[in-house]
Amino acid sequence: MKKRWSLGFILVMLLTLVMQISVFAAGEQATIGSCTIAGKDVVVVSVGNVPTGDGLYYLFELKPYEAGIGARTDYCATAPAAEAATFVTPLNLNAANSKLYSRFVVATLQGGVFVPVSNEMYITNPEAVATKATGYPVRSKKGLTADWRYSNELASLGAGYAAYELDISRFYMGGGINYQYNGKNYSFNSGVVAEYDAVVKMFNSAGCNVVMVIKNSFNPATADLICPAARVPGKNCYALNVVEQGGTEKIEALLSFLANRYSGGSYGTIHNWIVGNEINNNSPWHYMGETDVDQFSAQYAKEFRVCYNAIKSQNAGARVFLNIDQRWTHTDSNTQAFKGRDVLDKFAAAITASGNIDWGLSFHPHPVPLFNTAFWNLPPAYAGLKLIDHTDNSKMVNPSNIDVVTNHMMQESMLAPNGSIRHIIISEMGFTSANAQIATNEQIQAAAMVYAYKLAAQNPCIEGVIIHREIDNASEAANDGMAVGIMTAAGVPKPAYEAFRLMDVGNTDYLLPVLGASSWAELGCN
Repeated sequence: MKKRWSLGFILVMLLTLVMQISVFAAGEQATIGSCTIAGKDVVVVSVGNVPTGDGLYYLFELKPYEAGIGARTDYCATAPAAEAATFVTPLNLNAANSKLYSRFVVATLQGGVFVPVSNEMYITNPEAVATKATGYPVRSKKGLTADWRYSNELASLGAGYAAYELDISRFYMGGGINYQYNGKNYSFNSGVVAEYDAVVKMFNSAGCNVVMVIKNSFNPATADLICPAARVPGKNCYALNVVEQGGTEKIEALLSFLANRYSGGSYGTIHNWIVGNEINNNSPWHYMGETDVDQFSAQYAKEFRVCYNAIKSQNAGARVFLNIDQRWTHTDSNTQAFKGRDVLDKFAAAITASGNIDWGLSFHPHPVPLFNTAFWNLPPAYAGLKLIDHTDNSKMVNPSNIDVVTNHMMQESMLAPNGSIRHIIISEMGFTSANAQIATNEQIQAAAMVYAYKLAAQNPCIEGVIIHREIDNASEAANDGMAVGIMTAAGVPKPAYEAFRLMDVGNTDYLLPVLGASSWAELGCN
């Protein structure tokens, strides 16, 4: 009987302790206000006087793939418990125990257990350790989804931007280029690296700011780069693996290598990096597995943070963007295609809560539907759906209402850390010259492209407008009815070719009759 009573007493005491710890952790919190690199250290400052049994606060480091401190006892710094506490811990840059990608949390020791008592925060100034800082040349706002075979056309067209894709899985298919990072050795496919060396230099030589879209394809040999819940074939692109240590470290190493290599010098410059393509369309464009918008946005924020720190720690002048499609508040039968505004807002909130950084936004205000080149007139089947307006609740965003996005980005909660509006580019906007469902032609394509460009370029918040594409993509044309190139797949210029050349420096009034107007001002263009 005595033995049972002792065991019961112990269980009650343990339960009471757990409840006390839980209540304590939930009810009284410190707040990490800053987490920055200073020299060779990370300096974390918290505010809020939380009671502690031993008069100390403990700082723990969490890797991107770690969920919490759990039963760990390996704190990295301490500070006296006070209303304002400052922790200093070594950054250990480019060492096996580097903290460049880590987030930090303050804990107290309660009953022999370390209990988190603060928010978690990442380093917010990875650019502090960059050895390079490329400039951002002011060029024409117009750009193209470029084809390297026709890179010599970009200069005569006056393109200020050239957009291209980079599939991270290709770099890990074979080796030849050795790279040591954070105490580990990596080898990247020398042929793929040489390919991008040539492409980036071509586009730079043509006078373009390069926009590189980071994508991730399915390949069994590189499945560790894919988010574990998404490792099934059949999707267009896949979310990056920042859930497991091995995959996370491989992504950190590759993007650090690329950002360093393309930061000026003999290999050229990538000025803009976009992490994923139309990410709000989880399936099939940034597949993370079957999930909901909250989980998706929180996980994507972690992906973005890893990429951002890798890039900015090498090139302080690089810009890093997320990307959404034209679904602003629209939903359809694809339950894994989320509202763009929801993903944007939830991403922004997650980033702000864990350490605000200078992220940018790219978006795709394609016509609605995609093959409706004459975007100013919705087809009868769509006209009654009230898809397009100029309010924040517009269902879709097309070339006529991009102000919906830029107005949204002017909200205080969306501003950059310095209080200014963030960098915003249109990284795809395409107009087909042929379609079986909605009648169009090459003249309508040219007129629509110029009209859309003028509407976008006059918006002071839009820094670049990339027309999709330089040449027709055979698969897009055959399968989707989207012959959107300003040249045919064979490289023959369409009327849109000359219209592109002229649309920011010459007279394009000859296209006004196609639009039923006598002046661009009549259409609301400067």
